[in-house]
Amino acid sequence: MKHETNMQDAARVQDWENRAVKGAALACKSIYEDNKKEAEKLRARQEAYKKSLPTDPIEGMSEINRALKDTQEVDSLHYAPRAALEIIRELSMKGSLDGSQQMSDAVFWLTTQAIDGLTAIEEGARRSRDIAYSFHPMHQPYEA
Repeated sequence: MKHETNMQDAARVQDWENRAVKGAALACKSIYEDNKKEAEKLRARQEAYKKSLPTDPIEGMSEINRALKDTQEVDSLHYAPRAALEIIRELSMKGSLDGSQQMSDAVFWLTTQAIDGLTAIEEGARRSRDIAYSFHPMHQPYEA
């Protein structure tokens, strides 16, 4: 009995085809299944996040307003990067960045504050963008 297959079924998976599916075509079954389970968890988390976004335009604008506070407002996390960078600028203009351990510690602390503040700004901007996109008529909603 002759084993019959058509040429398309018997064609080797090309490297470019495997790359197009992020290696899933040639991954061993256990890795493929683990990746699939992890992707399903991430998709469920993304779906929950999307459901947490406001559906009322007024609520959406209010949340965007809260997320994008004025960077000059001292009580806001957004103030930290501005303040830290202004202090570092002043120190550098006065030649105070002399390389001492104390100055290195101060600059490290200031840059950490700036990074933390910028992270908060980025998170607020991403959430604001996600809220705004959910109200855009051309936006194709994410569905798990």
